[in-house]
Amino acid sequence: MQTCSLAYRSARLSTLAVCVVLDYNEQFSHTSVIQQHYVFLLETLDVKLSGLVNELFAEHVVSAVERDDIITEKTSFIANQKFLTVLSRKSTQQFQLFLDALDNCGQQHVRNVINADRQG
Repeated sequence: MQTCSLAYRSARLSTLAVCVVLDYNEQFSHTSVIQQHYVFLLETLDVKLSGLVNELFAEHVVSAVERDDIITEKTSFIANQKFLTVLSRKSTQQFQLFLDALDNCGQQHVRNVINADRQG
């Protein structure tokens, strides 16, 4: 388990300091990307209604159990938390499939934010 502290400024919130526990493998560089953007992803992702989780299931990124656990959540916030925990355990190649799935599910804006920081 790794603990990370993040600060994020949004229009709805003043500065929010969050202490998050993520279960991830530090050998994968994408875990640091998830950490860096955790609050943004938590508030912005649409894992259920957009079909993102179902697409990642079709691509064998998430298992049937993981998919069902995520999509049966009542709130998007908790579904996103579960999804990010699952995603943090995946390989770098599977993270790339996640980025591609964002494009296919109408969430290019999320990919753009992630990629802007990775390139800059």
